[in-house]
Amino acid sequence: MRLEQRRNSAFTLIELLVVIAIIALLLSIVMPALRKVKEQARKVVCAANLSQTGKALETYEMTYDYKRFEMRKNGSETDAYWWGKLAPFFGNTHYETDIKKGKVIDVLMCPSAPASKFDLAVQVPAGPGGATGTWGAADRPWEWDRTDGISTLGSYTINAWVGHDYLYDAAVGRQEYMYRNWLDVPPTVPLFGCGTWTASWPMGTDLAPTDLQGGAGGGMVQFCIARHGRAVNLIFKDLHAESTKQLEDLWYYRWHKDYQQPPIGTIVLPSE
Repeated sequence: MRLEQRRNSAFTLIELLVVIAIIALLLSIVMPALRKVKEQARKVVCAANLSQTGKALETYEMTYDYKRFEMRKNGSETDAYWWGKLAPFFGNTHYETDIKKGKVIDVLMCPSAPASKFDLAVQVPAGPGGATGTWGAADRPWEWDRTDGISTLGSYTINAWVGHDYLYDAAVGRQEYMYRNWLDVPPTVPLFGCGTWTASWPMGTDLAPTDLQGGAGGGMVQFCIARHGRAVNLIFKDLHAESTKQLEDLWYYRWHKDYQQPPIGTIVLPSE
């Protein structure tokens, strides 16, 4: 009698297979939802980082009487480009001291392109032999690297039309589009966004990239990456942050003072 009760209470092979199938089905339903939740959380943290960076730039401008933002004033400067100027305004003293190899400045890092993903073996060198650093990608940060020991990893790109970099300021095809007074920059101009290099000068005539994974390339290519799905985050002059509804939208923001939007429908991006 007891042996018969044990047999009746045990799972059969078919019952076990049914349970396993149900668990597998539930996981197939839940896992995509969990991935979406995680990506949304990364996007929120990214927007908060950009917001902090935008506020640091605004505080810098208030401190220096709204003069033009000096990303790089002249060749004698050995600080860390635009983040070196903003470091005192990020709200933590370690941002000023951690601009060196082996250190990570968290406010410069998008969670979808973290420092842990940086890999010299697969990323593209920037400059001859990587003399200036390493290009980032959709899911990897860039590296600014200098022989004097100054080094930074980052996931964000400045719209360089709003600042001054002596190397590019007088270049033909650029000087006429620069904002030379901070108070002349309209509130709808993007300041920073998810990107693959330190600075970019986007133009309405920039061609669409051949893929959305990033790497070497200037202008709009540096922002047009699949970092948050088919979207990137941006922070604007009025300090509101937003995510592009689609990457094609990048061509329709006002990046510089004489920006000309391309005709609607002419920007066609790859599917991946």
